[in-house]
Amino acid sequence: MTSLAFEDWQSGKLRVNRDFAQILRSNQLDTFDALMNLTGGTIAKNLLAERTTTRITLQDGEHSRGFYIKRHLPSPLKEYFKPLLRLTWPILGARNEWDALLEFHTAKIPTMTPVALGEVGRYSFLVTEAIDGYTKLPEWLAQQPATADLTPVVDRVAEIARRMHVSGLHHQDFYLGHLLIRQGEDDFDVRVIDLGRARASAHLSQRWIIKDLAQLDYSARHMRIREQVRFLHGYFGGSRRLDPAEKRLVRRIRNKSRWIARHSQKNRL
Repeated sequence: MTSLAFEDWQSGKLRVNRDFAQILRSNQLDTFDALMNLTGGTIAKNLLAERTTTRITLQDGEHSRGFYIKRHLPSPLKEYFKPLLRLTWPILGARNEWDALLEFHTAKIPTMTPVALGEVGRYSFLVTEAIDGYTKLPEWLAQQPATADLTPVVDRVAEIARRMHVSGLHHQDFYLGHLLIRQGEDDFDVRVIDLGRARASAHLSQRWIIKDLAQLDYSARHMRIREQVRFLHGYFGGSRRLDPAEKRLVRRIRNKSRWIARHSQKNRL
């Protein structure tokens, strides 16, 4: 895993992972404006006008390397008010995802590598290294034969979810589509992406655990029962029978999962 030592440039406007300082300088991307106003690349995600993710390619000597830059423009006022009506604090700008990346690395949860954070007023951006050679987990699952043994993958996802919550972290968009997988000859590597709404808490409320696991349950609803049971045992930490408290938690997760299904169908998500 890449080291996490950082340098502050431009009096703190730009924070850079030291391992990537040279490649940014050699591509004349060593200021906030240079990165914020960078043109070209391929749009990877553009669901909101004020937040765009672009894949860019930078030269590193004789080779090229891929990166993603997620740029945040000032959000409309409704993005401030909607969370407050739900008694939660707005999550806006690139800082939250940057902080979440550092928390996930500290907890040794495999995720993206943070490259740079830029902040000037209500404008900000996050640069991460591209995770090439990986496939979104739903796409990978769709390619597997019906008789495939998914036990190693289920165990890995359960371990990630367990470690995340034990570490006081919750994702808030913990769907299978936000997990990437690379299959080796003898093992799998699974990484968590899209930490834009992830948060850390000293005392993680069961509300957030239920939300994460319900999102995962909803997106894994087509998996076999034995794999769903395997996940639960892995998450709770053993092959023993679930105790009454764990069973109550599972019922609440399933209820929330059904609510997500109804909401998705109603809004055609």
